[in-house]
Amino acid sequence: LLQERDWLAGRRLSLADFAAAAHLSVIDYFGDVPWRDFPAVKTWYMKLKSRPCFRPLLSDRCPGVAPAGHYDDLDF
Repeated sequence: LLQERDWLAGRRLSLADFAAAAHLSVIDYFGDVPWRDFPAVKTWYMKLKSRPCFRPLLSDRCPGVAPAGHYDDLDF
């Protein structure tokens, strides 16, 4: 979808984008997203990570497990 449009559910940012990004954020925390294989998804995720309302999510930490080095970098 993101190869053809800017947002998941249409032409505007929606709850669908935030819901998907929150789940993707967990996988990204552990460094398990192959970003090189999905450049359109990476661009979309970078746009969401840069939004002020999404940034607090990036400060969450899992006790005893450090996030991937790029996890809280807005322009990774």
